[in-house]
Formats: sequence, structure tokens, C-alpha cells
Amino acid sequence: MGESDHPAAEFDITAQLIERIKNMSLEQQVKLLREFDEEKSREYRQHDRKDFLMTVDYVVGDKYYRDFIGNMSDSGVFIKTSRAFSVGQTVLMTFMSPDYQQPFKIGGEIARVTPDGIGIKFKIESQVQETVIQTLVEMIQDE
Repeated sequence: MGESDHPAAEFDITAQLIERIKNMSLEQQVKLLREFDEEKSREYRQHDRKDFLMTVDYVVGDKYYRDFIGNMSDSGVFIKTSRAFSVGQTVLMTFMSPDYQQPFKIGGEIARVTPDGIGIKFKIESQVQETVIQTLVEMIQDE
């Protein structure tokens, strides 16, 4: 018999967790919530993200922004920003191509918003875009 077969044991664990959370400072609670959110997003992610720091220029609506990419995968990027955005907004990003010869442009959609930034899912529209993204991700893996 596992713990899930004992409703009283589950309640006791839940009660203990709630009590511990209540006794945390607001800062500790926010940190814990972020950790839960990050863990949840990792469970749903199909591609591993690699830490990567690069400047990115991007447009959301009719506004231009410049921030840093924090990590990247074959399917998207995480842009570090404190600006307010919404899930579903369309993004056009520009950053340097792997050969650093010319800027690379790609569209995307905001898939996740956190206090630290936004997760963007690429809208890959050509083989060239797919190849450039794969090359960047491979370069990150080799570092």
C-alpha cells in the first residue's frame, strides 16, 4: 500500500506543507512559487533549453524592445525582461546569426510569462530559419 492509499497521511502532509508555507516570508513564498512554475514548465517542454546570453531586439505590437535571451532551444527562447506582456502576443525577434555576418529575424508567440521574463515559441516558416536555430543551439551545446 502506497501513501496515496492513506487519505489521512496525505492530509497530514498537505497540512504540514501549508503550515510551513504560512510561516515563510513573502520573499521565500515568491521564490517557492517560481520554483514550482519552473518545474511545471520543464515538464511540458519538448526541447531542452540551454543557457545562452545574447542581445535580442524584438517587436511586440507596434513597440520595439531590446533585452537579453536567457536560454534557447530548437523550439523557442526565454527573454529576460520585467516588462508586462501577455500569453499569445506575437513577437518578431532579431538577433545575430551563428556566423555573426548578418542579423537573423524570426517570429514567435509568447507562450509563458513569468516575473523574470517571457518564453517565446518560434514560428519557423522556412528551412533556413530552422537551420539557423539548430546551428545556434548546437553552438550553445558545444560551449
